[in-house]
Amino acid sequence: MARRQLLAALLGLITAAGCVRLGLWQLDRLRHVRFENDLKVARLSAPPAGAFGLLFGTRRFRRVTVTGTFDLEHQVVLVGRANNGAPGVDIITPIAPDAGGRPILVNRGWVYSADAQTVDLAKFGETAHTTITGWVDEFAMGGDGPARTASTPNGWRRLDVREIDRAFPFPIAPFLIVAQADSGATLRPDAPVRHPLPSVDAGPHQGYAIQWFAFALIALVGASIVIYQDRRRS
Repeated sequence: MARRQLLAALLGLITAAGCVRLGLWQLDRLRHVRFENDLKVARLSAPPAGAFGLLFGTRRFRRVTVTGTFDLEHQVVLVGRANNGAPGVDIITPIAPDAGGRPILVNRGWVYSADAQTVDLAKFGETAHTTITGWVDEFAMGGDGPARTASTPNGWRRLDVREIDRAFPFPIAPFLIVAQADSGATLRPDAPVRHPLPSVDAGPHQGYAIQWFAFALIALVGASIVIYQDRRRS
């Protein structure tokens, strides 16, 4: 085999092998996402648990019902949130359970904010004593940049588990409740927009895997054409 043909064969094989590896990686990510989706569906379909029961074992995506009193004096906001393209913030409010125990942070939903940073929280109060049904999320474990904003005293980019306890004058439960649309709902037009249930979309991984396998085939076919044409000229 001529040097040009050998080079084409090696280049085609190396490119194909790399593309196949990336395709298998995407399939592995797809399996992981499907496992996560099955977990979400199972936990979101289960009957709501009480807050005390969530202190033990797995918590994320579990449905929960808590009756208690909102602490409207110690609210914070998650900045840089959007809803249908509109800028805004998420309002995070502690609730003190009637059953006792640590206050639990509740994501009451999204409200409009022109700069996606500041909002008058007094305009978005709810009935102080209420029953909230939602699903459990976890606090962030690190990330890029500071968790809290410098420009907004009560603004957070993410609720970092390492900074939560230092931000409130009382201990906080080790999980967050995201209120569902029909939970503690009020007919006020300025009420926070509750968040939908977590998505169970499998994402683009299957399509990406097919693309990488197609690129591998193209690399092999291209190398074969180069070798064939070179041999014909010889």
